[in-house]
Amino acid sequence: MNQVPDLKLEKLNQKLTNTELSILKYATGEDDKQIRVLIDAWRHLSALLNREISVRGRKQDDPALVYVPNPDVKQFIEAWCNRLKHTEIGTVSYESYEFCDLMLDHVLPKAWNFDEDLVVVHQPQSSHLLNAIQNRTQKHIIIYNVGQHVPADVRTFAQQNMVTISHSIEDLERSVSILQTRAQQVISISCDCNANNIKKVKLEIADAVNAGKRTRVENTATASKFGQTWAVNILKNLPKMLSAKNLHQLTVSGVEDAIIVASGPSLSKNVNQLKAIQDKIFIVAALRSLPILNAAGIEADLVIQLDAENDIVAQQLSPNSMHPIRNLLLEGTVNPAFFGMPAKNIIWSLPQHFFDIHQKFSTLPTPFNVPSVSIYGLCLCQFLNFKNICFIGQDLAASNGKQYADGATDLLPAQAKMSMFQIEVPGFYGGTVLTRNSYEYQIKRCAEIAREWRSRGININLVNATEGGAYIPEFDHMTLDNFVEQHRIMEKKAKKSISFLSEYPIGADELASFSRNIHDIMSRISSLADIIIKLDNKAERTHGLDKKIKKTIQKFKKLNDSTSLLQIAMQDSIAKVIGTSRTTETIDNYAQFFAKIKEHSESLRNAINN
Repeated sequence: MNQVPDLKLEKLNQKLTNTELSILKYATGEDDKQIRVLIDAWRHLSALLNREISVRGRKQDDPALVYVPNPDVKQFIEAWCNRLKHTEIGTVSYESYEFCDLMLDHVLPKAWNFDEDLVVVHQPQSSHLLNAIQNRTQKHIIIYNVGQHVPADVRTFAQQNMVTISHSIEDLERSVSILQTRAQQVISISCDCNANNIKKVKLEIADAVNAGKRTRVENTATASKFGQTWAVNILKNLPKMLSAKNLHQLTVSGVEDAIIVASGPSLSKNVNQLKAIQDKIFIVAALRSLPILNAAGIEADLVIQLDAENDIVAQQLSPNSMHPIRNLLLEGTVNPAFFGMPAKNIIWSLPQHFFDIHQKFSTLPTPFNVPSVSIYGLCLCQFLNFKNICFIGQDLAASNGKQYADGATDLLPAQAKMSMFQIEVPGFYGGTVLTRNSYEYQIKRCAEIAREWRSRGININLVNATEGGAYIPEFDHMTLDNFVEQHRIMEKKAKKSISFLSEYPIGADELASFSRNIHDIMSRISSLADIIIKLDNKAERTHGLDKKIKKTIQKFKKLNDSTSLLQIAMQDSIAKVIGTSRTTETIDNYAQFFAKIKEHSESLRNAINN
């Protein structure tokens, strides 16, 4: 069996050989345009070959598999791509397409997947470089433009080509985290005229990209599991959001200290002290922590629920009507039952993924993309301009065989099994404690956020007063008593004021129009799926048949690009096919894939009807 040839690898090797022969053919001429096309094809094929070898789990130094470039071709490509080094200073201008191409020749890696890898362009002075990148068939581009005016032609390029403009390092990280590509390689090109800034900017971009990719892995796993539920929920929740507030309307004044209440085993150690200071601080709590706070006579100022939860959990949801919530913040993807909880104010937010909803209603997305309710609370408190932010109950580890404080599962069920806690991490009191994969990631993410804020000069005191569980790097660690004493909480005359800046952002007429449009799109997608399935199942395959299938698929793509909902609903299938999932999957034919599309589109259409 080991001697059976790998036909796909052989085909890629043959294509590389043919491409190199073509490069040699043009090497002695002056047709730079044709040489550039051939070298880019060589880069792309090299990347595809590397990926196929990696997917098969084989060593890249296996002589039976590795492609050995022709030495003459390799030498020619190296010299040709380095012509930028010999460019005269006077010709260096991003307004010149010739210079832009020379720049790209030089910075693009020798193995580069134009369909999947990512280019981040910093401070483009015009659309020339962006057009040059796109002309190379580059699919994924992010513009990073911070602190400067965005040129009109750059804005136009971004709008016409659905390219994201990130105006801050957080925006950049969030853009990378929702990218629908595996993007194994990322390069950044800075057009900053100040050479001293370029090294610093490149490091910032690299950090943001790496953080975004890690968040994407976590988000993809979550979206793959809940994508269909999210998409259906948002359609059911939109009517409920008519009378609710939006996160971006929320303002808090009269208090500078915030405490974020998680539901780890150590929470019970802090409830008495928390009750004594509750009027002097702003309390942000996970919904899961609510039964513990209610029992202690503590009223949270803001309660957060992010997880969708299924209908079974929603049916068993029994909120304490004797303790109505002051302000309940919900992601629009949660089960509709959460919008029915007793609360003075319901506040909603929606991730950047749902671009079409934000465009329709002129709303702003959730200003951060994070993996947990506690880190959501952390970023929210920074967004609301608190000076001192303190964690309690944020164990991020198991303690005495428990992952939650007593009472934390009275309202919502446990999300993990104790058997998953097998990873040793530094503990709050020294030594080590046991955690699980997602918590270990959250510890790292908290530390990254703290470092990022500090590097940007954001003056916030971050304290972990959990008194147990895991140690969080970059945070100060102390008891809640010490936090109260250090910041003189008891001496402060806090006058908490929570207000909302404007009227409700969603109108009934706009919602009706949006719902009709989505219903129409899903109906048309379902019809196109039927056509493709029928064509693909025909026994005899002809060139005309393939052409008709591809033309119908293009119609589907245009419809699918106009809305986020089907993309989110099919996240599991998409992630497996494009490689952003932890598992991979191949689709044998169009009929197989479009049968899933039809199923999901009809589910979304029915959600509107109901």
